[in-house]
Amino acid sequence: MDWNKTLRWIIATSIFIAVIYGIELYIGWKSVFSQWQNVSLSQLVLLTLVTFISYWLRAWRVYCYFGQQIKHPFSPYIRINLLHNALNNFLPMRLGEASFPLFMKQSFAFPLLKSTAGLLVIRLMDLHWLLVLLVVIASQQISQHALWLLIPLILVPLMLPNCWANLHKVAPEKIKQKLVQIKEHAELTPKFIARIYLLTALIWLVKLSALCLILQFFIPLPSAQALFAVISADLSSILPIHGIAGSGTFEAAILAALVPLGINQQQVLSAAVNLHIYVLVVTLLSIPVALCFKQK
Repeated sequence: MDWNKTLRWIIATSIFIAVIYGIELYIGWKSVFSQWQNVSLSQLVLLTLVTFISYWLRAWRVYCYFGQQIKHPFSPYIRINLLHNALNNFLPMRLGEASFPLFMKQSFAFPLLKSTAGLLVIRLMDLHWLLVLLVVIASQQISQHALWLLIPLILVPLMLPNCWANLHKVAPEKIKQKLVQIKEHAELTPKFIARIYLLTALIWLVKLSALCLILQFFIPLPSAQALFAVISADLSSILPIHGIAGSGTFEAAILAALVPLGINQQQVLSAAVNLHIYVLVVTLLSIPVALCFKQK
């Protein structure tokens, strides 16, 4: 038995149960669900379509990274992206990330290291773009001096090739062999990286727009504050510990972003839970859509 994995599931399940019980105790699930009466069906359908557009763009980004040059069909990438996203959203501790290289091996016989290296590059782009957005928000909400933080955010990616070369020089032989393999499997040409990065920016602009509007259905917020809360919730998924389906950390991140701004804690928690419900329901809807596409 893998005790480490078992312990993860015990912690995740415990957090999930505690969150369910805590919400009932603190604000009540009836109160949470009643807020959906303020959302019109047409608005909800439209924003769900926008969210699915962001999923399609994510599939296109993966296709551009891995499959376009070697003339793969696009439809399996839609299936892979939707299933990978679903596992990411429902499994605890980022366990769903491990599914991506397995799906790529199953559909296209890609080496696990090649898929993992590509996913790492994509995730670093996601993180970089979200940090850029956070700096821009901070410059509007706190001080324009925060824009100075854009300098290291711009310089660090430019310095990575030199850092990689130095790491290759000092690394032990066993690690050095892995680094060589990762470099072989990761596309790092400037033109290619710029293309994937622009797709990354577009994906997040579409996705965050939809989630911000959903959040604003449940709590009146300026756009910058809603964006800050949604980005915080999304970044919470990289934390080492959280419950099943991101329970606990998702809501806590939104509370941490908005309560210090003087917004009512119960109102924020209720809105955070409803946004989380939206994300999970749309994820559930994406699973049968994924299964409509061919595996290969």
